[in-house]
Amino acid sequence: MSGGARKPIILVVDDVPENIDVLKGALVTDYVVRPAPNGQVALRAAKVAPMPDLILLDIMMPDMDGYEVCRRLREDPATREIPIIFVTARTEMDSELEGLRLGAVDYITKPFLIPIVLARIQTHLALRQARQRIEEQHQLLIEEREVIEKILLKMRDADLLDPRHIRHLFSPVEATAGDILLAAFTADGRQWVFLGDFTGHGLTAAIGGPLVACIFHHMARMGADAGELLRELNRQLHRRLPLGMFCAVVLLEVNPERTWGNLWNAGIPDVLWWRGGVRHASLSSFMLPLGVVGQMKHDDPIRLDLDAGDRFICYSDGIIEALSPEGEMFGVTGLEAFFADMEAVDSPLEDLLTVLARHVGSSRNADDVTMIEVTI
Repeated sequence: MSGGARKPIILVVDDVPENIDVLKGALVTDYVVRPAPNGQVALRAAKVAPMPDLILLDIMMPDMDGYEVCRRLREDPATREIPIIFVTARTEMDSELEGLRLGAVDYITKPFLIPIVLARIQTHLALRQARQRIEEQHQLLIEEREVIEKILLKMRDADLLDPRHIRHLFSPVEATAGDILLAAFTADGRQWVFLGDFTGHGLTAAIGGPLVACIFHHMARMGADAGELLRELNRQLHRRLPLGMFCAVVLLEVNPERTWGNLWNAGIPDVLWWRGGVRHASLSSFMLPLGVVGQMKHDDPIRLDLDAGDRFICYSDGIIEALSPEGEMFGVTGLEAFFADMEAVDSPLEDLLTVLARHVGSSRNADDVTMIEVTI
């Protein structure tokens, strides 16, 4: 044992002093032995600092048997993680099963062999140390994740969503989300509206969002061509994202006079084009999501001749793929029915969350819910 490490503490609980002496003689070289002659003393001794690393517990004791001691130790948050090994003369299978059911990690019958006892102790101490290391690493990962989430959220909050001519809905499954909404006007007055959906959701999916937002706003300020924006995003995501991670996107560009527009759909569900209160067209995906291949193909946009009052509804698949308890998807049909009702009563987009909640019932929506509506 290294000079700075303390010996593990073994609490030995037995009402027969000779049994404690035998175990103490076998353990004293490598362990600190803390004896307890009955259950009441054992419960107090288990909470004395430094707390024991393992407990050897007899079952047949007066006043309080080992089962009751084990039950109380497991109920107490301060002692529930200490491994307990029953050491008893009871050999019935039911007795062993009861001990394991109460939370003991092992069961040794008397008369015992000292090498067996030592081997069992070493095994369970090693398992406990491994669990503690895993828990420490898990806690460290949680803390690191929280820091990264805060950074990503701050970076996301810094993104400007120009509110002119749009309404939007954003309800992520987690604080960080794989969906991203962006809207800006270029230097020459064109409106860009962008919806992106990274593979997956949560922290991993959210990592690419700040990169996309930075490029989007920079190129809008520069008055760049919208097609070049998509090509640059594709180049950067293909170069920087790991294999298998990509971003489905839709980009809508409207000219300054709002008489025509361009639309690119790369893996996003059909964009709904509403005119005069009814669906005018559904604009399907015709490109690969960004980041899949190094060079975009078939990237010529859909040309749109616009009328005042036209509306475009862009949304992520978390909406139409929401499942009812019976396994039925909300679908485009459900979304169109919602917009038909919304047209009649002029309700806010947030009402969709109520409709989706009613659809999924007691289930939990498994993906981010993101939508943006652009009005001409």
